[in-house]
Amino acid sequence: MRTLRTRAILVLAALAGVLSLSGCSDNLFTETTEWKGGTFYNEKKRLRQEPLGPMTLTLRTGGTGYAVGVPRGHQKESDNVCIELTSEDRYDGRVTWRKVTGYRFEISFENSKYTLTDGPGKFLPDWTEVRIYTCTWGYEYWTMQIRCAQPGLVRRDIPPCRD
Repeated sequence: MRTLRTRAILVLAALAGVLSLSGCSDNLFTETTEWKGGTFYNEKKRLRQEPLGPMTLTLRTGGTGYAVGVPRGHQKESDNVCIELTSEDRYDGRVTWRKVTGYRFEISFENSKYTLTDGPGKFLPDWTEVRIYTCTWGYEYWTMQIRCAQPGLVRRDIPPCRD
């Protein structure tokens, strides 16, 4: 009896570990997280353009948040992270967000919905930077650097956000 119970506990523990590694957890950010920046890059043209105005994104637990100066647009294809811009005007206001994978999350706001990625993370998500890619030729994207986050989210010391 004891052996059966021990095996059941081991199986449950292994299953929980596999689910957490496979990105099945909904807790992408367990506390408020904020990025700031807006630098625009076109890597083919070797273009680096400083932000024309402030660009910030604040995500709170529960799928809500606030954005300042983010582009308006929609994903061109559901399996691609690039967006087609729908306006030159930038958006300031409330957003909703949801986890897509361990490396991506989607934001939605007035007539816009698209996916953001962790910056250059390769093997583990590194949320020190998020990117918004355009569908324009030249590997174009806006980048925002982390300003504040939950302890342990990134590999360096970042102050916690104040709500």
